[in-house]
Amino acid sequence: MEKILEQYFVQNNELVLTNIGTIHLTKKPATWIGDTLNAPELSILFSIDNKKASNQFYVYLAEALSISNEQASIQFEQFLQTSFEAQEANLAIGNLGSIEKKGNEYTWVSNFISSNYYKNITISPIHANEEVEKQISIQWPWIAFILFIIAMAAIVFKYF
Repeated sequence: MEKILEQYFVQNNELVLTNIGTIHLTKKPATWIGDTLNAPELSILFSIDNKKASNQFYVYLAEALSISNEQASIQFEQFLQTSFEAQEANLAIGNLGSIEKKGNEYTWVSNFISSNYYKNITISPIHANEEVEKQISIQWPWIAFILFIIAMAAIVFKYF
């Protein structure tokens, strides 16, 4: 069941654990500051709420377990109940992190650190020490005229 929950979270960036809380992915985009492109920051946050999982989640779970939606709902709630029966229980969500129960408090311990995957990039201006040679550029009407002369020569050559 943990693998299915992890896969659902990765695909949907949110996982609602019925009557416990919600795990969601937050994203802060990359930003330019001076000569540095600061890496985007991603983090997995946990908020305590008494929401119920969406119908989309139960459909996903039912397909993954090859059972009906009603059975998926019942199995999920039983799974959560048995996972947190003890006063100090722990539910790992794959390699992403775990939810720990101490008394009646639930806390999220994240294993995901986005700085392991994204680094800041510093870009310095390029200074050319060599003088750039002036390139000869031919304007397009002259190119068209030269192509016209070549085409006429080919026609005359073919004709005679």
